[in-house]
Parts: sequence; C-alpha cells; structure tokens
Amino acid sequence: MDLFEEILSEEDIQNFEVEFNEKFEPPKVAFDKVIIEASSDLELTPLAQYFLAPFILIESNGVLDVPVKTKLIYDKVLEEVATHFKKVIKITEDKQVTLSMQDIRESSKAYFLDLYNNNSLNAIVTDVYRKSSSGWGGIFPTKDYKVNLGGVEKLVDHDIETLWSFFKETFVLDTGYFVLMPSEWVFDESFKERIAVRAFAGVCNSMRITVNTDSNTISSILIN
Repeated sequence: MDLFEEILSEEDIQNFEVEFNEKFEPPKVAFDKVIIEASSDLELTPLAQYFLAPFILIESNGVLDVPVKTKLIYDKVLEEVATHFKKVIKITEDKQVTLSMQDIRESSKAYFLDLYNNNSLNAIVTDVYRKSSSGWGGIFPTKDYKVNLGGVEKLVDHDIETLWSFFKETFVLDTGYFVLMPSEWVFDESFKERIAVRAFAGVCNSMRITVNTDSNTISSILIN
C-alpha cells in the first residue's frame, strides 16, 4: 500500500431551513486577565518548547489559544506554558474555557534560543519548526491525503506520550483533531522518516495531510 492516499470528496449541496428564534441569546463571554509572575527558576519543558517554537522561529505576532477542559489541564498550562507569556487571558464562553496567550517574555525567548543554538531542544520540536522558515499564510491550491500509518516505522520517544496526552485532552477533545503546521516539509517519501511523524504515528489513531501543490510542501497535518 502506498504511503499516501489522496482524499477525493464531492461537495454535498444541501437545502435546509434556518429557524429564526426571537428569544435566542448569544452565549455570554467573559474575559479575565490572568496575572502570572515571571519564574525565577526558568524551565522549558517539551510542551513549552513546542508552543513557544513557532512564535520565536517563525512568526512572533500571534496568539496561542488552548482549550481547557479540566482544572488539571488549566494548572498545567499556567505552570508550563503561560508563565512564558506577558499577556494571558482566560476566556469563558458558557462552560468552555480557553487560555489565550500572547507576547513571549524576553527571558524565555533568550533561553529557548540558547537551547536551539546548542541543539538541546526536544527532537520533535526541532523537526517540526525551522528558523529559516519564511512563515505561514497566503492562498494556494491544495490536495488532501490520508497517511498509511502502516508504512511508518513507529517511534515512541522524545516525550511523545506526554505531549500527546496533553494534545488529546485539549485540542483533540475540543475539535476532534490536533493540527501540526510544519516548516518547509517537502511532500515525498521522506515524510515517513521524520522524527515527528514516527513519534506521532506511534500514539495516534489516524493522520492526514494538506499539500501546497504549487510548492509541493506540506502545509498542515491533522492527527487524532
């Protein structure tokens, strides 16, 4: 079986009626600023490294939104990730809580770059993100492919079980999948040799990719 199988889907045109409800009220949304002091004992866990990497190596102007379902996850995000950001907002919509983070602290950025320059970052992080990347964005033609995980040699290493456990309890639980946006990955058979691919293949159920057909690069990977 080939490593990639193109996903061909037809648009389903459905006619449906939208019932107008005069009593409908939009959900109430609360925004609460979370004050977190910079840690005197600076540490970048693999989880923190993963979330900081795109803001430092690719695009600094962005917002990290993490859906939070439990107090355990809430505390973990504050302790490991949010402490590295200057602005942290708790957004509550009905019963859904999201921690929104922006502007990485200079001390955390300097520490991250020191690890990066000394090849001391988590191997999955350095595989997914590259400092030389020109960034994301733009409009381009795409094709979607299902990945045959049987064609990938599994690698349960580099803290993947800890990372995947977190991603499952946040993004996968919220939307049904977790999205990787790799930097400058060429769409070819070398995909199966990637450390990140081998690691996620060892813990996930399925994987699909979206390919930029103009540049023949992989723009996103959906994992569940």
